[in-house]
Amino acid sequence: MKSLSIEKEYLYATIAAILYGTITVGGQFFINLGLSVFEISIYRSLIVSLVLFPLLLVNRNLLIKKDMLLFFTIYGLIGGLLILAQFGGIALGVPVAIVVLLLYTQPIWTIVFGKLLLNEEITPTKMIAALIAILGVLLLLKSWDIKSTSSFTGIIVSLIGGILLSLWVIWGRKSTIKKQHFITTTFGWTGFSAIWLLLLWAIVTSLVTQNSLIRLTIHFQTEYWLYLLIYALVGGVIPHLFFFRGFQRIHASVAGIILLLEPVSASILAAIFFAQPLGIEIIIGGALILLSNYFVIREANQSIEPF
Repeated sequence: MKSLSIEKEYLYATIAAILYGTITVGGQFFINLGLSVFEISIYRSLIVSLVLFPLLLVNRNLLIKKDMLLFFTIYGLIGGLLILAQFGGIALGVPVAIVVLLLYTQPIWTIVFGKLLLNEEITPTKMIAALIAILGVLLLLKSWDIKSTSSFTGIIVSLIGGILLSLWVIWGRKSTIKKQHFITTTFGWTGFSAIWLLLLWAIVTSLVTQNSLIRLTIHFQTEYWLYLLIYALVGGVIPHLFFFRGFQRIHASVAGIILLLEPVSASILAAIFFAQPLGIEIIIGGALILLSNYFVIREANQSIEPF
């Protein structure tokens, strides 16, 4: 029964990682419609938290307790800064492929932080799986084809994004250790992230004038709000609930590697919706990421322990 339960948790995390692939594709869709980076980021977080809020009202046990307010305030800050770092590298002239590659150095940081902050064991299998996965991302994005030298500042910002993504994973695992319900965790980090994004928007607007990044308005066509709702459900509510549910038995370092299924999913969706070609590099890169997932899941199943 324990093995079956563990496998179910991995299934939840895998479904979440695949659905997270809609974030990049959906973001491109909304940018094509003319929405700004802050509009996409803030409204997605707000909608996720508003969709879940009635559940907290029905079941008061899901409400954030006073002693967890600081925890979720920090989690929201991590989320807000992560979103800005993801798009900040692009705004500073770093090609998207390089930004994504640096973002998905995350498994390495997660393995290190998992040891330092959660006392998770660093095993040879985890390290090898992480390296195989990053190689898969490198092939997936064909980063060696990028001709731009990019700005040093932009590369640093993108690398910080990978560290922040790792801390986002770590904080999710810490939430489970603190016995927070996965609905509470999802509501907490998205709600506080929206608040922090609004505060950060006030700061960024004094430094940046590019309208495509900082514009913030509610005057959209009705169908745009419908699209945002679908985007928040498919790329936010559902995968977040699955991911944090899976965290009940999955180590952060393992979850970080599973998350690398996201760029595979994003590549397939981009091919479907934006007619972007699926070359042999994408196929091989995706296969390597799947192989890395197989290694960490097999190791975890062979050493089942109650968390």
